[in-house]
Amino acid sequence: MPDTPIDEVLAAASKVFGHAVAPEDDFFSLGGDSVTAVELSIRLEERLGVDVAVELIVDLPSLAALAASLAQPSSVPSTAEH
Repeated sequence: MPDTPIDEVLAAASKVFGHAVAPEDDFFSLGGDSVTAVELSIRLEERLGVDVAVELIVDLPSLAALAASLAQPSSVPSTAEH
């Protein structure tokens, strides 16, 4: 059974931050900055196979909100030209 978007987001964020994270965690309260936003974006793109804009990561209030947004691909701002 494939992982859900929240599982993928939590796994990627745990790798980026080097410790366990929770769905309600805020990117910046975890110590996120522009470098970690780019790293998380790349990891999510690799895991999910979709473009993930850095702005999406930094603008949403929690990792759960990020996962919910990624679960609706049509609402994900893409970094790629169409």
